[in-house]
Amino acid sequence: MNENFFPDVPAPKMHDYFMRPLNNTKYQHMKTRQLTIPMFPLNMVLFPGETTKLYIFEDRYKQLVDDCLDNDASFGIPYMEKGKRQRFGCEVKINRILKTYENGGMDILIEGTNIFELLEFSEILRPKLYGAGLIEYLNINQKIILNNLQDATVNYFGTVQNKIIDYETVANLSIYSVASALQLTHPEKYRLLAAQNQQLHLLNLLNFIIHIINTEQQLKDRFIDN
Repeated sequence: MNENFFPDVPAPKMHDYFMRPLNNTKYQHMKTRQLTIPMFPLNMVLFPGETTKLYIFEDRYKQLVDDCLDNDASFGIPYMEKGKRQRFGCEVKINRILKTYENGGMDILIEGTNIFELLEFSEILRPKLYGAGLIEYLNINQKIILNNLQDATVNYFGTVQNKIIDYETVANLSIYSVASALQLTHPEKYRLLAAQNQQLHLLNLLNFIIHIINTEQQLKDRFIDN
């Protein structure tokens, strides 16, 4: 994906998007529509419910964090790969500040809340220092509907995680909740996110992981037998 795939657009006015509180019921009902939110491009993908620590040291992103905390708002992370901004990303909220440093930097704990397609991007949201993007939310509640995928999911949890899970439970799981259990790398997460057929892509991932686990077990058994 070319870095300039999304044309830079005039920075939207503050009241066009900033700030919509996370706990605002009206805002939550707007999740299917297009929305402009502040942006922090990173080579990171967090599926809904996943958390990670983030070190903030640049002035523009310290300002972004302060604005989000002051307004109980979220921000977007467009995925970056080899320095190029990609088409999809995740929306995250700041759970809390973990640590502050003498240089003004801070460690924050963020949590994935949503997934989006990036439609437009502006490097700077004047008069702010950080950028913003127009996004469209993707369906994060897509259920496991492929029979083969349900089989592979049951097989994975039983074989790899030693957990017994029934088909009724699997049918109510979302693609992203299953993917979160696989401990994927960020590039692997993005490939799933960008896949045209996410169900089939997840099926291939599960089958590959199960194949690797079974192969390792077979080699171990042969070594013990010898």
